[in-house]
Amino acid sequence: MQHLSSFATVWRITMNNRNNIIFDKSREAYNNMVIPSTLNSKVKEAVNMSPGRKHTNSRIIITVASTAAAIVILFIAGVNTSTAFAATLSDIPIIGSIVKVVTGRSFSEKNDNVTINVDIPQIDVDSTSASDAAHVTAEQVNAIIQKTVDDYMQEQQSVIDDYKKSFLETGGTIDEWNQRTIDLTARYEVKYQDDRCLSLYLYMYMSAFAFTQDNYYYNYDFAAGRELTLKDILGDDYINIANRSIIDQITEQVNSDSNAMYWGYYPAGYSGTDTFENTDKFTTITDDTSFYLNSDGDPVICFPKYSIAPGYMGVREFVIKRQSNS
Repeated sequence: MQHLSSFATVWRITMNNRNNIIFDKSREAYNNMVIPSTLNSKVKEAVNMSPGRKHTNSRIIITVASTAAAIVILFIAGVNTSTAFAATLSDIPIIGSIVKVVTGRSFSEKNDNVTINVDIPQIDVDSTSASDAAHVTAEQVNAIIQKTVDDYMQEQQSVIDDYKKSFLETGGTIDEWNQRTIDLTARYEVKYQDDRCLSLYLYMYMSAFAFTQDNYYYNYDFAAGRELTLKDILGDDYINIANRSIIDQITEQVNSDSNAMYWGYYPAGYSGTDTFENTDKFTTITDDTSFYLNSDGDPVICFPKYSIAPGYMGVREFVIKRQSNS
């Protein structure tokens, strides 16, 4: 149909150039196979300045089939105002006696061809035993997470608007539009918690004919009232420690698993041509590299889909074992 081919052209034009290159590489490689009153102002300032959210965008180009923007606006308003979004407070994970994580906003609803499922974390602080720093940090994280959800939904609203406009302008009908389905989902996991530290994973996705997911990682030391860093966990030499471990793990994988592939890494004895740009090969982490803490308290470094490996490898995760004195 004309509207389908025209819409495909629109999306090809808007595709990210780097993803175009990476998709081509993947195909080629596969074919060849070789609380205080001042909190509000402090939180607003912190949200604008804080580097606290580590974001891994695992986005692939998506052919979106969705509802009108009003549904997205309803979602944003609902998680903030409606009593129907009340938290389910059973089975609450506790972090010592200072901080607890609850599902602050929970909602599931189907509107025509859109299904919305939301579970958003909220960090609550014990008002009697927690320090001012813990209060401020909790408010910062809650505000950052809320802003992240709002920004994501606004972005999806723009995608939906553009797609619906193109769909109708190229011959699609309202009836055809309404036959399409889309899921909007926001979920979280508590990856690690102890008497002072918390590691949270927030992921949001929209699925229709294809799938797109955004991943966010939050690591905080509530006793100190600040973001937790890889340097805090691995020590001053954290970059070299992480790099050595990641390269060793990549090397082991490509030598032991014929299905494993990373840009610029090949099995021992490989004599083929390096078809990948040097910039695609993993060489080092940075201060912006995403991570979370696993149940043992070891950092798990995360790389977005396509960033260091072909898309079929998915998001790549590497556990970095702490030194005995960490």
